[in-house]
Amino acid sequence: MTVAIVRNANPERNAGPARARMNRVVCVVFAIGGWAYLASLCSSLLALRPPAAGFDLQLLLDAAGRVASGGSPYDQNAVASGLSARDLFYSYPPLVAQALVPVSGLPGWLVLAGSWIGAIVGLAVVAAAVARSSIGRHTVAPISLLATIDAALLTVAAAAFFLPLAVGVLFGNIDMFFPLLFGAVAVAAVGGPVSSRATTILGGAALAVASAIKLHPASLGLWLLVRATRPNDPARGSMLRVVLAAVGIGTGILVVSFIVGGIGPWRTYVEYLGLTSNADLATRVNIGPASQVALLLGNNGLAHQLAFVSTGVALLVTVASARLVRDPLEAITWATIASLIILPVTWYHYPVALLPMALAAWLRSRNTVGSRGVAAALIAAYLVADLAIALPVLLWVAVALLLVAIRRSTDVAGVVPAEAAAALLPGAVSRPTQPAVPTANP
Repeated sequence: MTVAIVRNANPERNAGPARARMNRVVCVVFAIGGWAYLASLCSSLLALRPPAAGFDLQLLLDAAGRVASGGSPYDQNAVASGLSARDLFYSYPPLVAQALVPVSGLPGWLVLAGSWIGAIVGLAVVAAAVARSSIGRHTVAPISLLATIDAALLTVAAAAFFLPLAVGVLFGNIDMFFPLLFGAVAVAAVGGPVSSRATTILGGAALAVASAIKLHPASLGLWLLVRATRPNDPARGSMLRVVLAAVGIGTGILVVSFIVGGIGPWRTYVEYLGLTSNADLATRVNIGPASQVALLLGNNGLAHQLAFVSTGVALLVTVASARLVRDPLEAITWATIASLIILPVTWYHYPVALLPMALAAWLRSRNTVGSRGVAAALIAAYLVADLAIALPVLLWVAVALLLVAIRRSTDVAGVVPAEAAAALLPGAVSRPTQPAVPTANP
């Protein structure tokens, strides 16, 4: 038996309304300042020749321009010579270029600005969803609107200084939408009986879109199917609805792609993957296990063989976490990490997909004994992730610290009074409760 002692949530422990307002002001100032600085930096990098920002997005727009002209999105000249994992060329499924045809004629900076706005709004939306979902709490007690807004403000402010995300938005990489997409899946899948039909459909749509664009998020579908086989899991219905929605929407996306461009682009896509399969995967900026082990052994060519091993391990972790890990937040975190190493290449900005899980761990540990330990682990993960810009492989240390925080949040947040759940953020006001008493958890 383990004993969890819940901290008494009373006005003396929680800041008053004035402190809450000050916290919001600070978050707004940091959010505006941080994103404004990134915008200024991006503007300076775009002015260089060739531009040193937005190049990932420009690849997509160029591919969309070729599709708009009646051609293939794939540039055979780009892969005519030897490739390394760092070389830039369009390698997404054809549907990505097809979807961008309407904006292919717009200036790249304008499309990039729109993407930034979408990513920031997405961060705020997913933060609010996590705050109001059971994934971020151990109670079904309602959370106040102000506390939800506080979660969104804090997330947007912190994200501006989180370098893996900053790199993604500066490059114009689609991964800037990972927090929204992966967070939507997490909220819909593990929300249990409180997940509405609309939430699960949106989660399925997020899974379908992420999988159609990047392929590797599809492993979360496997995780959902396996976890749904657990007996008496309250989220079983939600998970199955997410999978069904993902399959239906994903099929619809493929059908539209075939109608728009026929089967030709997809045939070319398969051939193109064959041409690019011989790329040199081993590089310090490819933090995937296959690349890093090959570099460690001094045999770059070994990365291709190790990539198959990495994929197998990732699938095993996906299945094992679905069946064996009791805490749904920790389980889907393991599955998300596994999805990032299924393909041979893992970039520095990929783990931004874990931001919703980090927020959930922090939220559900608020006002509990040991919450400072969770916060310390999360802050350490944040700082290590930023420092990893100099040595990208260190990002896995940050991922490990996140897992520590999530495990601690499970241990300390086993019992949360309703009033504490309504005071998830610093500065939130709660009503007095009875003194806390020890409670035994099996």
